[in-house]
Amino acid sequence: MIEIFVGFGTIISIALLGPKGLAALSIIALRPIFLEREEIKDSKSYYQMFYKILSNSLAIVFIMMLSLIIINLFIPDYKSKLPSMEILFILMLPFFLMTHGVIGFISISNPK
Repeated sequence: MIEIFVGFGTIISIALLGPKGLAALSIIALRPIFLEREEIKDSKSYYQMFYKILSNSLAIVFIMMLSLIIINLFIPDYKSKLPSMEILFILMLPFFLMTHGVIGFISISNPK
């Protein structure tokens, strides 16, 4: 849940402050203060689940980046409506963090 909140908060701060808003990612460093460290009982299944969540998150971010590049290069009508590519690529890190949190939350609440 903390990844979802920090990712969303960072996206909002980047929208308000520009690239300087990326400093909001430092809030993730406060996680050990607020949450206790959990003991991993079955490390093999934990790492398998983490790999599954990470690969799904990376796939979603890759599709997002690829679609932004295609729109930027081949659809000139939308190019003027989108922010600069610099801002869009800066937004990819908090978007990944938020996506990773959402997919992890869904995977944990619906184990298979």
